[in-house]
Amino acid sequence: MSGQLDRIIAYHRETKHHPNRMARGPGRMDWANQPHPYRSYEGAERIALDRLGFEGISGQPRPLSLNRENLSRFFFESLALSARKAVAGSEWSLRVNPSSGNLHPTECYLLAGGGERLDLSSGIYHYQPKDHSLEFLAGLDDEGWQSIHLPPGALLLILTSIHWRESWKYGARAFRYCMLDLGHALAAAGESARCLGWEMALLDDMGTEDLSRILWNGPEGLDADLRSGAERPDLMLTLFSDGRAHRVVEGLASIAKLRSRSLPLRPNILSPSIIPWQEIDMVSRAARKPATSDIYHRSHPMAEKMLQDEPGEGSDPSRKADSSSHYCHLLRHRRSAQAMDARAMMPLESFHSILKATLPERANPALPWRPQVNLVLFVHRVEGMERGLYILLRDGSSKRELKEAMDPDFLWERPSRTPAGLQLHQLAAGDGRLAARESSCRQDIAADGCFAAAMISRFEEPIAEYGPWFYSRLYWECGLIGQALYLSSEAEGFRGCGIGCFFDDMVHSMLGLSGLGHQDLYHFTVGRALIDPRLIDLPSYG
Repeated sequence: MSGQLDRIIAYHRETKHHPNRMARGPGRMDWANQPHPYRSYEGAERIALDRLGFEGISGQPRPLSLNRENLSRFFFESLALSARKAVAGSEWSLRVNPSSGNLHPTECYLLAGGGERLDLSSGIYHYQPKDHSLEFLAGLDDEGWQSIHLPPGALLLILTSIHWRESWKYGARAFRYCMLDLGHALAAAGESARCLGWEMALLDDMGTEDLSRILWNGPEGLDADLRSGAERPDLMLTLFSDGRAHRVVEGLASIAKLRSRSLPLRPNILSPSIIPWQEIDMVSRAARKPATSDIYHRSHPMAEKMLQDEPGEGSDPSRKADSSSHYCHLLRHRRSAQAMDARAMMPLESFHSILKATLPERANPALPWRPQVNLVLFVHRVEGMERGLYILLRDGSSKRELKEAMDPDFLWERPSRTPAGLQLHQLAAGDGRLAARESSCRQDIAADGCFAAAMISRFEEPIAEYGPWFYSRLYWECGLIGQALYLSSEAEGFRGCGIGCFFDDMVHSMLGLSGLGHQDLYHFTVGRALIDPRLIDLPSYG
C-alpha cells in the first residue's frame, strides 16, 4: 500500500499550479481531437424517456412511486441537458450537473430489476443525456437480482469517469477535475431524488473491480480499445423510492457477483486519437479501490448514526424532501456565473442560508465518512460582516486540529448574529479581494463575488487511514459542497462559479499551513452574476 500512497502524493504534488509554473498541460487546444461529448453504444435498443420535470408534482404527497414517469423525472432533473446557448454562430449544450469546462467526464448506468410500473426488462442501462433516453446494454438474471434482497422499489446506479474528456483540455490535473465533477453529479442526483421523496445511499464497500465486472464482465472495463477512451467505474449508489434509508449489508456480496448477459455492443469512438497522460494513468491505478467491509463504521463508530434502517422517532419521510423543496424548481435553471458584479452586496441572512446548505447533514446522499473538508472564506461584501478571512467548520471537532495547524495569530472569533449550528469564525480582518484573486490564478471573478471559498481538506491522515483510494473521495466531498453552493446561491437570488485553477501552496502559505496535513482542493465564488447580452438562450432539446 505504501507504494500506491507514494504515487498518490506524487501525483498531487506534481499537479499543483504555481504562479511561475502551471501543472503540465497540453499547451494548446487540439480541436481535431476534441472528445465527443456523449458516450453511446452502437446498436443498443434506445428507450425514450418522457421529458418531464418537477412542475407537475407540486402538492403531491412524498415519496412518489417508482414508475417510468418518475424515473424520467429523476434523470431529467439531475443529469439531462438543461439548456442550449448560442453566440456568433457557435452553439453548445449545458447540463443540469455542472462540469469543469463543460466537458462532462461522468457517465451513469442504471441497474433495474424490471417490474410492471417501470416497464423495463431486468438489465443494465446507460443513461443518454443527448436525447434523454436509456440504452439497453445487458440483461440481468432475475434470480441473481432477487438474491440482493433490496427493498421493493430500489434501483442501483453506477457512475463512471472518462478521464480523456478532461485531460484533452487540462492535461495532468484532469483527474482532480473528474473527481470534482463526480461529486457534483452525486449531489445533483441526490437533490433530484430528494424532490421525489426518494433516498439515495453510497455503497462504498464495493471495489473498483467489482463494478467493472458488473458493468462489463471483466476487470478491465472499456480499456481494451484505447481509441474509445478509457472509462473507469467509480462508485455505486442505491435509490430507495420508499423514502427511507436502508443499510444494504447482507446483499453486498450478491451485488458483487451479479452477472449480465451482455449484447454485442461497442461504445462510440470519442476522438480520432487519445493522448495518454502518464500522471493520470498512475493516479488512476493507485486510486483503485479494493472491496471493503463497513470500513467507515469500524473507524468511526459515531458514523453509524448517519445511516439508519428506519427514520428517527417521530420523523416523516416526506419532511426531508420538503426541507429543501425550494431547490426543486431550480435544478434545471442552475447556471455557472461567467463574471460577477463587483458592487453587489449580499444580505447577511442570504449568506448564512448559503453556508448552512453546505453542512454535512444537508447532503443527499449522506457521505459515510467523517467530514474532511472545511471552508476558508474570503468575505468581500456581505451586509453586517466585516471584510476579512473566515472559516466555516463543517466538522466541529476539527477546530483544535486546525488552530494548531494554522497561523497562530488568527483571531478565531465568532461573529455576532451568527445563527446557532453554524460554526463560523473570523480569522483576520481586512480586504481579501487581492488575496482571493491572486490565489485563484489571478481570476477577477474570485474578487468580484460577494465572497469566495477555498475548500481545505484533511489530507495525509485520512488517505493513510483508509487507503490511497480515499484520495478520490476528498474531491467527491468538495464537489458535493460545490453543488450545495450552486443551488443555495440560486435560491437566494445569487449565482456561483466553481474555480478549478488556483495556486494550492499560495493558499497554504496564507493560512500558515505546512506539510500535507491539510490541502486546498477546490475554490468557489458566489455573487451577483453579470449576464453576457450576446448569449442567446435556446431550448435544451430542440
